Amino acid sequence: MDEKTITTYNQKADEYKTETDDFWQRFPSKFIDFFISELKGKKLLDIGSGPGRDAEIFKIAGLEVTCIDASESMVKMTKDKGFVSILGNFNEIPFDDLFFDGVWTYTALLHVHKKDIEGAFKEMYRVMNRGSILGIGLIEGIGEETKISMGEDYPRHFSYFSKEEVQELALGCGMEEIYFERHLVKTKKYLHFIFKKN
Repeated sequence: MDEKTITTYNQKADEYKTETDDFWQRFPSKFIDFFISELKGKKLLDIGSGPGRDAEIFKIAGLEVTCIDASESMVKMTKDKGFVSILGNFNEIPFDDLFFDGVWTYTALLHVHKKDIEGAFKEMYRVMNRGSILGIGLIEGIGEETKISMGEDYPRHFSYFSKEEVQELALGCGMEEIYFERHLVKTKKYLHFIFKKN
């Protein structure tokens, strides 16, 4: 994950939490509800868990959530909420093969450079049990860029994807698509996917 982005999240964790806490109250939750309904077990990995917004929803649903984030500040937030929370990223997920019944990553892959995205998919696939599912949220677009979005000195890296790019990455790992929606939020088009590992 991009180091400048990690630094920004370390320094602006509280602000990010305030901005995103009510996301699933402001926007339709069909995606996350369907993901929960399709899980066949309880062990879930939330990658790029941030302050634990989604992890709390999963916990209420009765799931055993493990959080992983590249930001020390975010890891502290989820630990303070009582979650098992680990400092890490997509490059090397510190769990055994076939360990989780599901993997969830909502807008965290946006901060992975496109040259590293195939490796991130392979790592997520590796820790997924057979029959488990992967939930992904991304922003539709072309290319990648660094944006100043939380203050003049706080850059973040963003990678954008087409529907077809994501489908190709998942298919290349051996997963099948079981859910897709395109969700418009102001000027951004969010891509929501659920893939199954057979």
